[in-house]
Amino acid sequence: MHRLLRELDRLDARGGPTRVKPRRELGQTLFVALVTTALVSAMGLVILHKQWGITLGLDGFTRTNALGRPPEVATGIGAFAFSDHQPGDPSSPVAYDPCDQIHVVVNERLTPAGADGLVEEALTELSGRTGLQLVVDGPTDDLPGEERPSRKLTPQGWRWSPVLVAWSTPEDDPGLAGSVAGLGGSTSVLDEFTGQRRYVTGTVSLDTPALEGMLARQEGRAHVRAVILHELAHVVGLAHVDDPRELMFQDNVGLTEFGPGDLEGLAALGSGRCFT
Repeated sequence: MHRLLRELDRLDARGGPTRVKPRRELGQTLFVALVTTALVSAMGLVILHKQWGITLGLDGFTRTNALGRPPEVATGIGAFAFSDHQPGDPSSPVAYDPCDQIHVVVNERLTPAGADGLVEEALTELSGRTGLQLVVDGPTDDLPGEERPSRKLTPQGWRWSPVLVAWSTPEDDPGLAGSVAGLGGSTSVLDEFTGQRRYVTGTVSLDTPALEGMLARQEGRAHVRAVILHELAHVVGLAHVDDPRELMFQDNVGLTEFGPGDLEGLAALGSGRCFT
């Protein structure tokens, strides 16, 4: 009898089998909750990807549905260089976000006679060569210069300033002094979360007096268009090369179309990942 009582006391001290059941039920409840949360999250990620091309990677949410694609081009037969590279990765260029439109405004105040439509033609070709969507918003009174802000306050809130293409003079833009017929480039910002840089706005300045004289020559319109293409290629991220077969050759005096290296570089600039 004493032995039986001691055994009952021992079972009571351990809590008995009735105390195990609530823990098991709690574990089952937590398991069901975790599975349900995982399923809902997975469905949400599928919807994000299908609707907006958003995916979750190690560096956060990114979009993958670029607005356009560059054409297939031959590689390794020409020279090209990028204006800037991603931090610590010389093989990856800084570029515009291929999932966002690049808005452009044009200061037409000093457009020379015979140059109407050339900027639009050049933008259309560059869009086709890169897959980037360059969209003309319309005319502007903005002038090129260091004081032009990278951001502007709009009715929709703060936005990156559109890329500016301006017909100008050496008096308005001292960078056009001498034999310089045009200038082009872009401003980049660093995404602190991903550690990647991207271009957000840029400027092209065209020397009206110099290009007006060029227009008067034989095939002048094609040569002025080449100047605009050259400067817009700087805007999207190409640098000068030492190969005279390329339009990005610094001292080009005859080419009117992109060379094989130019085309390879432009396609690479439009093939990057989307940004957060």
